[in-house]
Amino acid sequence: MGRELHVRPYQVFQWVDALGENCKSFLEVAQELKPFWGGYLLLDGKTIYVKAEHHSLLLSADAITQDLPLASLAPVEASEYWKPLLQSLTGELSYPLKGLVIDGDRGLRSACQELFPRIPLQLCVRHMEQFLHYHFRYLYQGSGRGVQGFIDLASKLLYVDSKEELHFWLEVWKKKREAFKYCGLQREVLSFEDKMDFLFTHLDHPGMPRTTNIIEGIIRQLSRKIDDTDGFESTETVWRSLKLLIMRYRFHRFTDSRLEGHNGKAPLELAGVNVECIDWVRFSQKNQH
Repeated sequence: MGRELHVRPYQVFQWVDALGENCKSFLEVAQELKPFWGGYLLLDGKTIYVKAEHHSLLLSADAITQDLPLASLAPVEASEYWKPLLQSLTGELSYPLKGLVIDGDRGLRSACQELFPRIPLQLCVRHMEQFLHYHFRYLYQGSGRGVQGFIDLASKLLYVDSKEELHFWLEVWKKKREAFKYCGLQREVLSFEDKMDFLFTHLDHPGMPRTTNIIEGIIRQLSRKIDDTDGFESTETVWRSLKLLIMRYRFHRFTDSRLEGHNGKAPLELAGVNVECIDWVRFSQKNQH
Protein backbone atom coordinates (compact mmCIF):
# COMPACT_ATOMS: atom_id res chain seq x y z
CA MET A 1 0.00 0.00 0.00
CA GLY A 2 2.90 2.30 0.79
CA ARG A 3 4.33 1.79 -2.69
CA GLU A 4 0.98 2.54 -4.34
CA LEU A 5 0.59 5.75 -2.34
CA HIS A 6 4.27 6.67 -2.71
CA VAL A 7 4.78 6.92 1.04
CA ARG A 8 6.89 5.01 3.52
CA PRO A 9 5.31 1.82 4.96
CA TYR A 10 5.64 3.25 8.45
CA GLN A 11 3.43 6.18 7.40
CA VAL A 12 0.70 3.74 6.37
CA PHE A 13 1.06 1.94 9.69
CA GLN A 14 0.64 5.25 11.53
CA TRP A 15 -2.56 5.96 9.64
CA VAL A 16 -3.95 2.51 10.43
CA ASP A 17 -2.87 2.79 14.05
CA ALA A 18 -4.61 6.15 14.37
CA LEU A 19 -7.81 4.68 12.91
CA GLY A 20 -7.57 1.80 15.36
CA GLU A 21 -7.06 4.14 18.31
CA ASN A 22 -10.21 6.04 17.37
CA CYS A 23 -12.21 2.88 16.55
CA LYS A 24 -15.58 2.46 18.23
CA SER A 25 -15.93 -0.13 20.96
CA PHE A 26 -18.06 -3.26 20.57
CA LEU A 27 -20.61 -1.70 22.90
CA GLU A 28 -20.83 1.48 20.82
CA VAL A 29 -21.38 -0.58 17.66
CA ALA A 30 -24.15 -2.59 19.34
CA GLN A 31 -25.87 0.52 20.69
CA GLU A 32 -25.77 2.27 17.32
CA LEU A 33 -26.65 -0.60 14.97
CA LYS A 34 -28.75 -2.77 17.32
CA PRO A 35 -27.91 -6.16 15.75
CA PHE A 36 -30.25 -9.06 16.47
CA TRP A 37 -28.29 -12.17 17.39
CA GLY A 38 -29.55 -15.74 17.49
CA GLY A 39 -28.44 -16.63 21.03
CA TYR A 40 -26.21 -19.65 20.47
CA LEU A 41 -22.72 -18.43 21.30
CA LEU A 42 -19.43 -20.01 20.24
CA LEU A 43 -16.24 -19.15 22.12
CA ASP A 44 -12.60 -19.71 21.19
CA GLY A 45 -9.18 -18.06 21.36
CA LYS A 46 -6.29 -17.37 19.00
CA THR A 47 -2.65 -16.90 19.89
CA ILE A 48 -1.27 -13.42 19.15
CA TYR A 49 2.43 -12.59 19.33
CA VAL A 50 3.53 -9.34 20.96
CA LYS A 51 7.34 -9.02 20.90
CA ALA A 52 7.52 -12.81 20.44
CA GLU A 53 5.45 -13.36 23.60
CA HIS A 54 2.16 -15.25 23.53
CA HIS A 55 -1.10 -13.39 24.10
CA SER A 56 -4.63 -14.58 23.39
CA LEU A 57 -7.39 -13.01 21.32
CA LEU A 58 -10.62 -14.14 23.01
CA LEU A 59 -13.49 -14.26 20.55
CA SER A 60 -17.25 -14.74 20.76
CA ALA A 61 -19.29 -15.61 17.67
CA ASP A 62 -23.02 -15.87 17.14
CA ALA A 63 -23.80 -19.22 15.49
CA ILE A 64 -26.73 -17.97 13.41
CA THR A 65 -25.21 -14.77 11.98
CA GLN A 66 -21.46 -15.53 12.30
CA ASP A 67 -21.15 -12.03 13.76
CA LEU A 68 -18.54 -11.26 16.43
CA PRO A 69 -20.41 -9.44 19.24
CA LEU A 70 -17.38 -9.06 21.50
CA ALA A 71 -13.66 -9.80 21.69
CA SER A 72 -10.80 -9.00 24.03
CA LEU A 73 -7.03 -9.34 24.20
CA ALA A 74 -5.72 -11.27 27.21
CA PRO A 75 -2.31 -12.45 28.46
CA VAL A 76 -3.52 -16.07 28.36
CA GLU A 77 -6.66 -18.02 27.56
CA ALA A 78 -7.81 -18.58 31.15
CA SER A 79 -11.02 -18.51 33.18
CA GLU A 80 -10.16 -15.20 34.84
CA TYR A 81 -10.01 -13.47 31.44
CA TRP A 82 -13.02 -15.20 29.91
CA LYS A 83 -15.30 -14.15 32.77
CA PRO A 84 -15.24 -10.37 32.11
CA LEU A 85 -15.96 -10.97 28.41
CA LEU A 86 -18.92 -13.22 29.20
CA GLN A 87 -20.26 -10.81 31.80
CA SER A 88 -20.05 -7.90 29.36
CA LEU A 89 -21.81 -9.91 26.67
CA THR A 90 -24.86 -10.68 28.75
CA GLY A 91 -24.71 -7.40 30.67
CA GLU A 92 -23.76 -4.30 28.67
CA LEU A 93 -24.37 -5.84 25.22
CA SER A 94 -27.58 -7.66 26.28
CA TYR A 95 -26.65 -10.71 24.22
CA PRO A 96 -29.71 -13.06 24.27
CA LEU A 97 -27.77 -16.10 25.51
CA LYS A 98 -29.57 -19.40 24.88
CA GLY A 99 -26.62 -21.79 24.75
CA LEU A 100 -22.82 -22.04 24.71
CA VAL A 101 -20.60 -24.08 22.39
CA ILE A 102 -16.93 -24.46 23.37
CA ASP A 103 -13.93 -26.71 22.87
CA GLY A 104 -12.40 -28.70 25.71
CA ASP A 105 -10.46 -25.81 27.29
CA ARG A 106 -10.82 -26.24 31.06
CA GLY A 107 -10.57 -22.55 31.91
CA LEU A 108 -13.31 -21.63 29.45
CA ARG A 109 -15.54 -24.46 30.60
CA SER A 110 -15.05 -23.42 34.23
CA ALA A 111 -15.99 -19.81 33.45
CA CYS A 112 -19.12 -20.84 31.54
CA GLN A 113 -20.34 -23.19 34.25
CA GLU A 114 -19.64 -20.73 37.04
CA LEU A 115 -21.38 -17.77 35.39
CA PHE A 116 -24.19 -19.61 33.58
CA PRO A 117 -24.95 -22.85 35.45
CA ARG A 118 -28.42 -23.07 33.90
CA ILE A 119 -27.46 -22.24 30.32
CA PRO A 120 -27.12 -25.31 28.02
CA LEU A 121 -23.47 -26.12 27.32
CA GLN A 122 -22.21 -28.11 24.32
CA LEU A 123 -18.64 -29.41 24.07
CA CYS A 124 -17.31 -29.62 20.51
CA VAL A 125 -17.61 -33.26 19.44
CA ARG A 126 -14.89 -32.86 16.82
CA HIS A 127 -12.42 -31.73 19.47
CA MET A 128 -13.46 -34.68 21.61
CA GLU A 129 -12.84 -37.11 18.76
CA GLN A 130 -9.46 -35.52 18.00
CA PHE A 131 -8.48 -35.72 21.66
CA LEU A 132 -9.27 -39.45 21.77
CA HIS A 133 -7.06 -40.11 18.74
CA TYR A 134 -4.29 -37.97 20.23
CA HIS A 135 -4.55 -39.68 23.60
CA PHE A 136 -4.32 -43.20 22.24
CA ARG A 137 -1.54 -42.31 19.82
CA TYR A 138 0.75 -40.32 22.09
CA LEU A 139 -0.27 -40.72 25.77
CA TYR A 140 -1.76 -44.18 26.18
CA GLN A 141 0.66 -46.85 27.37
CA GLY A 142 -1.55 -49.92 27.68
CA SER A 143 -1.71 -53.18 25.76
CA GLY A 144 -3.89 -51.82 22.94
CA ARG A 145 -6.67 -54.33 23.60
CA GLY A 146 -10.11 -52.82 23.06
CA VAL A 147 -8.76 -49.46 21.88
CA GLN A 148 -10.14 -49.55 18.34
CA GLY A 149 -13.53 -50.74 19.56
CA PHE A 150 -13.57 -47.93 22.13
CA ILE A 151 -12.73 -45.28 19.49
CA ASP A 152 -15.30 -46.61 17.01
CA LEU A 153 -18.10 -46.67 19.58
CA ALA A 154 -17.19 -43.23 20.96
CA SER A 155 -17.26 -41.83 17.41
CA LYS A 156 -20.73 -43.25 16.78
CA LEU A 157 -21.96 -41.62 20.00
CA LEU A 158 -20.37 -38.27 19.20
CA TYR A 159 -22.08 -37.96 15.82
CA VAL A 160 -25.60 -39.20 16.55
CA ASP A 161 -28.32 -37.20 14.77
CA SER A 162 -31.33 -37.99 16.94
CA LYS A 163 -32.43 -38.95 20.42
CA GLU A 164 -33.41 -42.39 19.14
CA GLU A 165 -29.95 -42.96 17.68
CA LEU A 166 -28.37 -41.72 20.91
CA HIS A 167 -30.49 -44.11 23.00
CA PHE A 168 -29.44 -47.03 20.79
CA TRP A 169 -25.70 -46.36 21.05
CA LEU A 170 -25.89 -45.58 24.77
CA GLU A 171 -27.36 -49.03 25.30
CA VAL A 172 -24.47 -50.50 23.33
CA TRP A 173 -22.05 -48.45 25.47
CA LYS A 174 -23.61 -49.76 28.70
CA LYS A 175 -23.11 -53.33 27.51
CA LYS A 176 -19.49 -52.82 26.46
CA ARG A 177 -18.14 -50.42 29.08
CA GLU A 178 -17.16 -53.20 31.51
CA ALA A 179 -15.34 -55.04 28.73
CA PHE A 180 -13.41 -51.85 27.93
CA LYS A 181 -12.50 -51.47 31.60
CA TYR A 182 -11.40 -55.13 31.70
CA CYS A 183 -9.03 -54.32 28.81
CA GLY A 184 -7.37 -51.66 30.94
CA LEU A 185 -9.35 -48.66 29.66
CA GLN A 186 -11.03 -47.74 32.94
CA ARG A 187 -9.57 -44.23 33.01
CA GLU A 188 -10.61 -43.60 29.42
CA VAL A 189 -14.14 -44.89 30.07
CA LEU A 190 -14.63 -42.66 33.12
CA SER A 191 -13.14 -39.63 31.37
CA PHE A 192 -15.46 -40.03 28.39
CA GLU A 193 -18.49 -40.53 30.62
CA ASP A 194 -17.57 -37.43 32.61
CA LYS A 195 -18.12 -35.35 29.47
CA MET A 196 -21.28 -37.09 28.24
CA ASP A 197 -23.62 -34.56 29.85
CA PHE A 198 -22.16 -31.90 27.53
CA LEU A 199 -21.79 -33.86 24.29
CA PHE A 200 -25.43 -34.28 23.31
CA THR A 201 -26.90 -30.93 24.41
CA HIS A 202 -27.50 -29.89 20.81
CA LEU A 203 -30.11 -32.62 20.36
CA ASP A 204 -32.44 -30.72 22.70
CA HIS A 205 -31.80 -27.33 21.10
CA PRO A 206 -32.46 -27.00 17.35
CA GLY A 207 -30.02 -24.54 15.80
CA MET A 208 -27.27 -25.19 18.35
CA PRO A 209 -24.07 -26.41 16.65
CA ARG A 210 -22.31 -29.50 18.00
CA THR A 211 -18.88 -28.27 16.92
CA THR A 212 -16.91 -25.03 17.07
CA ASN A 213 -16.33 -25.17 13.31
CA ILE A 214 -18.01 -21.80 12.71
CA ILE A 215 -15.78 -19.77 15.02
CA GLU A 216 -12.69 -21.67 13.90
CA GLY A 217 -13.53 -20.72 10.32
CA ILE A 218 -13.79 -17.08 11.39
CA ILE A 219 -10.42 -17.33 13.15
CA ARG A 220 -8.88 -18.73 9.96
CA GLN A 221 -10.19 -15.71 8.04
CA LEU A 222 -8.74 -13.29 10.59
CA SER A 223 -5.48 -15.23 10.68
CA ARG A 224 -4.82 -14.53 7.01
CA LYS A 225 -4.29 -10.90 7.99
CA ILE A 226 -2.89 -11.37 11.49
CA ASP A 227 -0.29 -14.01 10.60
CA ASP A 228 1.14 -11.86 7.80
CA THR A 229 2.16 -9.30 10.40
CA ASP A 230 5.73 -9.77 11.61
CA GLY A 231 4.80 -9.48 15.28
CA PHE A 232 3.51 -6.45 17.18
CA GLU A 233 5.47 -4.10 19.40
CA SER A 234 2.86 -3.54 22.12
CA THR A 235 -0.52 -4.77 23.30
CA GLU A 236 -1.96 -1.32 22.58
CA THR A 237 -0.84 -1.51 18.95
CA VAL A 238 -2.10 -5.03 18.41
CA TRP A 239 -5.50 -4.27 19.97
CA ARG A 240 -5.98 -1.22 17.76
CA SER A 241 -5.21 -3.32 14.68
CA LEU A 242 -7.45 -6.17 15.82
CA LYS A 243 -10.40 -3.86 16.44
CA LEU A 244 -10.20 -2.60 12.86
CA LEU A 245 -9.75 -6.10 11.46
CA ILE A 246 -12.81 -7.39 13.33
CA MET A 247 -14.82 -4.32 12.27
CA ARG A 248 -13.98 -5.04 8.64
CA TYR A 249 -14.99 -8.68 9.06
CA ARG A 250 -18.39 -7.69 10.44
CA PHE A 251 -19.18 -5.58 7.36
CA HIS A 252 -17.56 -7.85 4.76
CA ARG A 253 -19.95 -10.00 2.71
CA PHE A 254 -19.41 -13.76 2.58
CA THR A 255 -18.44 -15.28 -0.76
CA ASP A 256 -17.65 -18.91 0.09
CA SER A 257 -19.75 -19.71 3.15
CA ARG A 258 -21.12 -23.25 3.44
CA LEU A 259 -24.12 -21.99 5.40
CA GLU A 260 -27.29 -21.58 3.37
CA GLY A 261 -28.29 -17.98 2.75
CA HIS A 262 -25.03 -16.47 3.99
CA ASN A 263 -23.20 -15.80 0.72
CA GLY A 264 -23.66 -12.23 -0.46
CA LYS A 265 -24.41 -10.99 3.06
CA ALA A 266 -22.23 -9.60 5.83
CA PRO A 267 -22.42 -10.87 9.44
CA LEU A 268 -24.06 -7.64 10.62
CA GLU A 269 -26.47 -7.86 7.69
CA LEU A 270 -27.44 -11.37 8.80
CA ALA A 271 -28.04 -9.83 12.23
CA GLY A 272 -30.69 -7.52 10.74
CA VAL A 273 -28.52 -4.44 10.15
CA ASN A 274 -28.86 -2.52 6.87
CA VAL A 275 -25.21 -2.08 5.82
CA GLU A 276 -25.89 -1.06 2.23
CA CYS A 277 -24.92 2.60 2.61
CA ILE A 278 -22.38 2.26 5.40
CA ASP A 279 -18.68 2.82 4.70
CA TRP A 280 -17.20 0.62 7.40
CA VAL A 281 -14.00 2.67 7.76
CA ARG A 282 -15.92 5.92 8.32
CA PHE A 283 -18.43 4.17 10.57
CA SER A 284 -15.65 2.68 12.68
CA GLN A 285 -14.49 6.12 13.79
CA LYS A 286 -15.88 7.78 16.90
CA ASN A 287 -17.76 11.05 16.31
CA GLN A 288 -17.85 10.40 12.55
CA HIS A 289 -21.04 10.19 10.46
